[in-house]
Amino acid sequence: MWNAFLHSVECVFILILLSGAGYLTAARGWYDSRSQSLIAKLVTFLSLPAYLFSSVSKSLTHDELLALTGPLVVPFVSVWTCFAISLFIAKVARIERIHHGVFASAFTATNNMFIGLPVSIALFGDEAVVPTLLYFFANTTYFWTMGNFLEAMDGVEATHAKRPKLLSKETVKRVFSPPLVGFLCAIAFILADVRVPNAILSAAQYLGGITTPLALIFIGIMIYTIGVRNIRFDKDLTLVFIGRFVICPLVCLGLTQAFGLSPLYVSVYVIQASLPCITQIAVLAKFHHADTKFATTAVAGTTLASVVTLPVWMMILTALS
Repeated sequence: MWNAFLHSVECVFILILLSGAGYLTAARGWYDSRSQSLIAKLVTFLSLPAYLFSSVSKSLTHDELLALTGPLVVPFVSVWTCFAISLFIAKVARIERIHHGVFASAFTATNNMFIGLPVSIALFGDEAVVPTLLYFFANTTYFWTMGNFLEAMDGVEATHAKRPKLLSKETVKRVFSPPLVGFLCAIAFILADVRVPNAILSAAQYLGGITTPLALIFIGIMIYTIGVRNIRFDKDLTLVFIGRFVICPLVCLGLTQAFGLSPLYVSVYVIQASLPCITQIAVLAKFHHADTKFATTAVAGTTLASVVTLPVWMMILTALS
């Protein structure tokens, strides 16, 4: 257990150094809104899809892919169960109506790609890429459908605008984001038994190599932009923390045990379920005229708190294995 604790602390320290580089350079005024947007676009539209394509193509065979049907069920059941719990808590605890949807998304959806993938690789190595992607599939499907819809409903509550549609062309576009498309393209080639030329895989691997440092630098920039001093705890934010770091990982842990998954999948899924809030809740809150302050505070607060909670969950998983 002590070795696992030291390893997780070391990984967290690496993450702090990389995100700290983003924080310090942001404090020096290196970035304006356009350069911040450029970094996010480089990761989302270029390096991350390339990384996922190359990693999945090299990690899985046709037969191994077909065997993933069972493990894929767990993250979907976990995410939607946590969503149902968030709605129950929102009603019982009388969460402010102006951010019901933001609360549900902050409680349920994790920062699976920007933080989750670097954390998984640091803790478990490259073999953790596939289970991380399976969790990503469930996480992004929930967020860009029900999560997007409920945040839009927050905006309706605030502005008395027209009620949005749950399913639309824009929703489909957001669900099938560039990272997911990169993942699905690799899956399609594997299922079709098509061999991708080594030159293409190597180029994708080189391009994907910038994903982790750029993503963590962006997180540091975001924390500086939001401002640590702006984090103020109240009942609603406290319940987000309990959901993110206690309820959701416990639900996921119970399901992985019930489905009898391998130790690697158990560890990766639980760590993914215990990550900070997905950063896009703040973007959607602003877009839908919802409670942007609550959303950004939830993102910043849970991101900082994960420095403590990640080693704790690694120790728990080590004790259970």
